[in-house]
Amino acid sequence: MKRNLRYTALLLFMLSTVYASAQSLRKLMEMPPRIIESKWEQTSDGGTELNYYNEDLCSYYLFRENDRSYNLNPGKNTVFRIEKGSNASNPFIGSSRYMFFRGQFPKDFQISTPYALPVKAGEETQWQIALQESAKTMIFRIQEGDTVYATRRGVACVTALPQQLLIYHPDHTFAAYLMMHQNFIHAGEEVMTGQPIGIAGVLGVSVSYFFLDNNKFNSNGPLGYPYSHFTPVFRTDKGDVKLEEKAVYKSAIDDQLIMLEMTKREKKKFQKQKYSK
Repeated sequence: MKRNLRYTALLLFMLSTVYASAQSLRKLMEMPPRIIESKWEQTSDGGTELNYYNEDLCSYYLFRENDRSYNLNPGKNTVFRIEKGSNASNPFIGSSRYMFFRGQFPKDFQISTPYALPVKAGEETQWQIALQESAKTMIFRIQEGDTVYATRRGVACVTALPQQLLIYHPDHTFAAYLMMHQNFIHAGEEVMTGQPIGIAGVLGVSVSYFFLDNNKFNSNGPLGYPYSHFTPVFRTDKGDVKLEEKAVYKSAIDDQLIMLEMTKREKKKFQKQKYSK
C-alpha cells in the first residue's frame, strides 16, 4: 500500500512538472510561426514599399542591425517606401541581421498603476514565487476548478497552447497567465479588469508581469533576456499595496478600477449597462 501511495505521489509530481513545463513563460513567449510576413509591394502611383503584416492583435518590435528598428502594430506596417523614379538608396537590399520581439518599449509606464487580484471580488488569496520559472512569476493560491479573473484590461495575444493567456496592456506591459486548466479568452479579444478568463489548475494560477526593456538593448541587439519583470500594486481590502509573500489579501475590485483605462464613451456605456440590469 505504501509503495502504491509513493508511486502515485511520484506520478502526480511528474505530471505536474510536465504540465508546468508545457505552460512555462519561455514557451508562452515564443513567436508564433508565420505571424509576421514581409512583402515588397507596388503603390498606386508606381512606387515600391516594404510592408510587414502583423497577424497578431499585439504589437511586435523589429530589431535590425546597422539600421533603425520598427514597431509593428497589428495589421499592415509600411517600413520603407521608394517613390517612382527616385534614386534614394535602399538599406534593405543588403543582408542584415534582424530579430522580432513581442511588445514595444513601454509608454507612460507607472509602477503605481493598480491591478486587481485574480479572484472574485470579496474572495481571499495569497501568493508565492514560482520557483520553476527563471523570471519572476507569482503563483496565486486558488482552489483547483475555481474561476480566474483578469487583473488588468488589455488584448489577448496569439499563443502556442490553448490554456495559455498573454494579455497586452495599453502601456505596452504584459500579463502572462499560466497553469490554468481552461482559458475562456480567444486571441484578439478585448479583456476587462475583473473579467472571468479561465479555470485554475492544480497549482492555482501563476501570473508574470513584464515589459520589453529599452535598457536591455544596444546597437548590436538585446543584451541577453530582453524583458524586465515587476510586481504591481494590487487593489485589496487593505488598499492599493505591494503584496507580501504568503500573506492573505481580499480582492477589492470596484468600478473605479474597472474603468481606470476606459475612454469617456466606454465609461458611459459601462455605467449604463451596469445600472440597467
